[in-house]
Amino acid sequence: MINKIIGATTALLFFFGASAASAIQPSGDLTLLIAKDKTRVYASYYRSMNNNSKIALLFHQAGSNRMEYEPLLSTMHIAGFDTLTVDQRSGDTRWGADNMTVKRIGQSAEYIDAYADLEAALEYAVKRKYKTIVVVGSSYSASLAIVLASKNPEKVTAVAAFSPGEYFTNKNWIKTSAENLRVPLYVTGATDEKQRVDEILVKTAGNDVTYYRPINSAHGVSTCRQDMNPEGFKENLQNFSKFLERFK
Repeated sequence: MINKIIGATTALLFFFGASAASAIQPSGDLTLLIAKDKTRVYASYYRSMNNNSKIALLFHQAGSNRMEYEPLLSTMHIAGFDTLTVDQRSGDTRWGADNMTVKRIGQSAEYIDAYADLEAALEYAVKRKYKTIVVVGSSYSASLAIVLASKNPEKVTAVAAFSPGEYFTNKNWIKTSAENLRVPLYVTGATDEKQRVDEILVKTAGNDVTYYRPINSAHGVSTCRQDMNPEGFKENLQNFSKFLERFK
């Protein structure tokens, strides 16, 4: 039963010259993950404090990149989380920045292909012995984050899904993964996405689910960005922060 409703893996540092840089560079250390299929996946790692045991793995929506999370990072760092923002292989140039993974490959991949990038990020956190690992997804990556958490309950502490949906060929994949979750789930979506989000939760009776229905909203993590949701970003970000406070 929904118990709350409230309203691989190898890290390297790279330094690029001006010719390779985007107009805007994400903060943190540029890091390289190696996925199982040997794809190079670029990410930004930011340590909020020394000897930290908590990390948030942050995955963007379609046509996007790791800069999507830049306005949210200070909130997560204040909550005590180091952060790893990932340029999945399904994305593009947005927010004034390039998706470095897509740029290197030469084109954006299918949503499902990006699952290997989420796995690589998780292994990055595990190898660094983080005790608390929260996975955060936006749109298609919110759905993949649910799958990742359902398959790795011994590694993932919790999952936050902004605008998840059955975006894949198998229209039961995400709801079944949500049903099988054994870790806390925070889920939210835009007002016009209620049916889509409700579908994901249809089999989650008895699970630890926090379902937030905002008054003012936008698609994906954009709901917490001032530039995308000026009327509601503050309240939505504060609500998400309350969920993060569970993992002190």
